[in-house]
Amino acid sequence: MAHALEEIVTEQHRLNKQLQVRQQVSRPVRIYHTPSSRCRAPTRHDLAGASVWTGDVLSRIWQDRLLGTATGAAVTLATVWFVLVSAAAAAVLLRA
Repeated sequence: MAHALEEIVTEQHRLNKQLQVRQQVSRPVRIYHTPSSRCRAPTRHDLAGASVWTGDVLSRIWQDRLLGTATGAAVTLATVWFVLVSAAAAAVLLRA
């Protein structure tokens, strides 16, 4: 019984690691540019060059937050599902 639970826990850790790797791979790559030496006039842009007035900065922040929240929820649901499966497997093994 201990061996079966050990296998289930090992499988859960492996799947969680895969989800984390997929999360990191699915994040968009940010490309930063160096400001031109010709353009020294103060502008209403953040460091990445997104316009503060058009809301590019806020939309990017919220997009990142929503992606992180959705990924966290998916990992949490997967973990809860695996715990339930583990508990069911343990219950079946205890009855046998």
